[in-house]
Amino acid sequence: MQKMIWIIMAIFMVACTKTLPAVKVAEESMVLDCEYVATLSETSDPGKLFNYYQPQATQDKILMRAANLRATHIVWVYDYQMGSAAVAYRCNH
Repeated sequence: MQKMIWIIMAIFMVACTKTLPAVKVAEESMVLDCEYVATLSETSDPGKLFNYYQPQATQDKILMRAANLRATHIVWVYDYQMGSAAVAYRCNH
């Protein structure tokens, strides 16, 4: 019985973990020889009450979009509770 509880807890923990893509956050000077991919921005809905409890939701969306575009690095343009923007680059190093 106890083994079953541990298995259920392990499954729950694995299901609740969030994996983000391997896009690195960089500074502008680090991506000078890289290929520009896109400028990405996300905003949160100010009318939703629970947006204030998820301050990284827009960051996560930008990271996922950058990964889908096969970007390797991003440089944050701005990052506020109401929204975020970043420039995505593809680097060979």
